[in-house]
This record gives sequence, structure tokens and C-alpha cells, in this order.
Amino acid sequence: MKLSARRALRLAGALFVGALLAGECTVRLLGYVDFPVYDADARIGYIPKAGQRGSFMNKNDWVVNEHHMGAEAFVPGKDGNVLLVGDSVVWGGNPYAQPDRLGPRLQALVKARVWPIAAGSWGLQNQVTYLNDNPGVVRAVDTIVFVSNSGDFGEPSSWTCELSHPQQRPLLALVYLARKYVLKQVCPSEPAAAMAVPRQDPVALLKAFVQSHVDKRVMIVLYPNKAELDDTGLLGQQVDSLVPLLQGAGVREIVRVGTDPDWQGHLQHYRDNVHPTPQGNAVLAAIIARQLRARESR
Repeated sequence: MKLSARRALRLAGALFVGALLAGECTVRLLGYVDFPVYDADARIGYIPKAGQRGSFMNKNDWVVNEHHMGAEAFVPGKDGNVLLVGDSVVWGGNPYAQPDRLGPRLQALVKARVWPIAAGSWGLQNQVTYLNDNPGVVRAVDTIVFVSNSGDFGEPSSWTCELSHPQQRPLLALVYLARKYVLKQVCPSEPAAAMAVPRQDPVALLKAFVQSHVDKRVMIVLYPNKAELDDTGLLGQQVDSLVPLLQGAGVREIVRVGTDPDWQGHLQHYRDNVHPTPQGNAVLAAIIARQLRARESR
């Protein structure tokens, strides 16, 4: 018995809706939208929302504590506390399981407790803003380690759209994933006026912070991207341009990752132009741990 055109259309519609519902349930069950969400404003730009945890794709676990750190609850340790400050190199993001990120890798090498605070694309201004906004955290640590690259000393990062730094889990996972990975939509290059972080001089902010926290050990880890590591001229520019600025800001400990024998020439430490592989994170953590121990052994 033939279906009428109207019944056939209804059946096709029902099958289509059923397929969408099945797809929506599947991607959610597979953990494709189990990622961190963010708070956003025109002061810090954006920051991982406090008090959340999950497992992206049901394998890359992550956690954010009550102080927005990529760690469990903030309970300072008796053997010292290191605040590890940075951008996506410290944050890690969805491609990494929690143990493979820089903070946990460093934690495995030092006695002090390591507290990573970071967000993807944060600049130095965003980072110092967090420190100024969280004096209780700063008081509880004795060492502050910035992991910085050349891009951190320019404009601060502002929130631009849900695709890069979502403020909530998507209502429709399939639509979100299609926009991000199929259509490859990107966020606007400029934030809306209400979300734009006013630019300040990041080195001046750092200098003011260092001068007002003379009891803290402040270290800058200069981290090169892959292109800089592969070109001695670019690497030299990074060091020559940034080291005098940082020294002028009162930073006494500057670690030049690009010239460290364990990193220099090892392009395999990168998974793209910027971010380390999990093994690269292990090497970078070892370089930082070595510097942390150097003064302790004197």
C-alpha cells in the first residue's frame, strides 16, 4: 500500500528528527561538549569558571578549583607553593589529559605544591590582573612562575565569542560542533565594546606587582614557539627584546627555554607551532624544576 505524499513527508520528518536526537545524545554521551566554561568581563577578559570538572571525549579529564586554577581544591602545602601562571601552554586545553598538562608534570618533580592559573591566549596583562584580583592566593604562595612567549607582551585578550571560550555548555551540541569543526567558523577579530579589556602596559603592571611583593620569588620562563626555536635569528630577537624589559621590571630569574640543551633543536617537543606535546611538557617541567631547585640548593 502506497503512502500518501503527506504521510511520506511526515515519516521523513520524523526520521530526520529522530536522527538528530540520536546524534545529539551520541555526541553528548561521547563527551564532545564536556569542556570547561568561562566567566567573562572587561577587566580580566575571561577566566575558567570556578568549581568545575569533566572529561573531554571521555578521556581527557580536567578540573578547575574554587580559585579558577587547573587543580584540585586550593590547600597550600607546608613545603612551599608555586603559582604557575601562563596562557594555553600552561592551561593545556582539551587535547590533554590532566596528568599530561604542565602543572601536574611540574608537580611530579618538586616538593612544593604547584597551582596552575592560566587561560588560552591570555597575555601578561590578563595574568597580572588575576594576581592583583586574588591577593589571598598571592599571599599563600612563595614563588610565582610566569611561562611567557613573545605574544604575551602585547594587547590583552578579551572575550569575543562562545566558540573559543564558551560561557555555558551549548544548548544544541550538534549545532555547536558543526559551527566549530565542520563550518570552521571563527570568532570576530575584535570584541564587542562592552567586553573589550582596556590596554595597559603589561611590563609596567608586572613591575608594580614585583615591587609590591618583594617577599615573593618571581621567575619568568621565556618559552619560544616552534618557528622561533627553528630560527636562531628569531630566537635571538625573542631573548634580546624581552630580557631587558623583564630585568627592568625587577625580575631577577629569567629562564631561556630556547637555549636549554634539553629543548634547543628539539622540534619534536611541539604538537603545533606553540603547544608542547605531553612529552614536551615533561621536558619543559624538568627545565623549570631544575631552576626552582637551583636556588634552594645554595
